[in-house]
Amino acid sequence: MLTSHPLSPLLSLHHLEIVEPIFPKMDRIEALQHLFKAVNVDPGRILQQTVCYDQTSNVTISVVWGYGIQIFQGNQLLPDILASQRTFKPWRRGGVSDSSQFLIDTRDYPRDRCKRPVIFFLEDVAFGTGRVWSKYRRYTTHRCLNTSAVEDTKSISVYAKKLHQDIGQVLLIC
Repeated sequence: MLTSHPLSPLLSLHHLEIVEPIFPKMDRIEALQHLFKAVNVDPGRILQQTVCYDQTSNVTISVVWGYGIQIFQGNQLLPDILASQRTFKPWRRGGVSDSSQFLIDTRDYPRDRCKRPVIFFLEDVAFGTGRVWSKYRRYTTHRCLNTSAVEDTKSISVYAKKLHQDIGQVLLIC
């Protein structure tokens, strides 16, 4: 859910006592502290999404600053990338999870692991001389024939100018 494009800046996170931690291999408190490392470095950019297309490798890259990167095989349509993957269920028990139940655009979450994006989560973040650096570590461990373009990629670094709210600049270099 956090990897979808927000229509406004992050203001709050709710029901964290019920959902899984937002970062793998961390408890809820550690995961929130980890997220706030990025918030403290560049609060205006947190969870803002940038989508890049790599023609050479034939992949679509979605960077959600301060949280994660998803790499999809092929050129994906922008509206499909911006919609939330339906990895969540309705609060009501026994509820069927279809897109008509939610007030947000959703897309199916593939059951086949090989049709899912390769996922990288925030590992570290730093700031210096007006620039922000973030490093993301690969989380997806399954091997699929169709992800050969990124199969050996273990980490990704993202560099950007620090976002100043008054200027309204948004520049990420993929």
